[in-house]
Amino acid sequence: MHDGLAQIVDLEEKWKMTDSKKYYLIEDESKLELPEYIDRPEYVRNKSMGYSLQITGWLIFMWLFMPLLTVFFWWVEGKTIYQQMIIQAAPDSQLSLMNIIVMIAIFICVLLLWATYNWVRFHGKDRRRAPLAIDEQQLASSFKVNKTDILNMQQAKNLTLYYDNKGKLEFFEINHQLKKRISA
Repeated sequence: MHDGLAQIVDLEEKWKMTDSKKYYLIEDESKLELPEYIDRPEYVRNKSMGYSLQITGWLIFMWLFMPLLTVFFWWVEGKTIYQQMIIQAAPDSQLSLMNIIVMIAIFICVLLLWATYNWVRFHGKDRRRAPLAIDEQQLASSFKVNKTDILNMQQAKNLTLYYDNKGKLEFFEINHQLKKRISA
């Protein structure tokens, strides 16, 4: 009996040794065997094909599983719906199936009438106006900075504005070079 137990212990130790050599965590990212296009999206040449494939996959997934999901829900709640709407509802009660259908039809007609009214009234009319153009001096005074700072901000590719709790501009960062705003 001790012999069998010793063999089991030996097998477990051998398994642990081979298992630990087989499986280990790679911490250096350069040793990972990843395709280059994962880290460098410019290698992906046909992005529209990838997006089309993804959309097609989701449509196929929904086409396959939505009917099954619908059948499942009807199976689970179908008996309750049938009892509430058909068997227990009297034709003269306030919540009969016919009354509910008529209320839904009325609501749909009201929404369609409202949409038609809005379309007739506002079709082709754009009441939105573009804001008036302001010069650099007005923009600088609204931010409470000088005009040269506004010109530098307009020319910058990267711009970060930092505000205090009261909404006043404290300082800004242009192209990752921190520049403090001098209080005016």
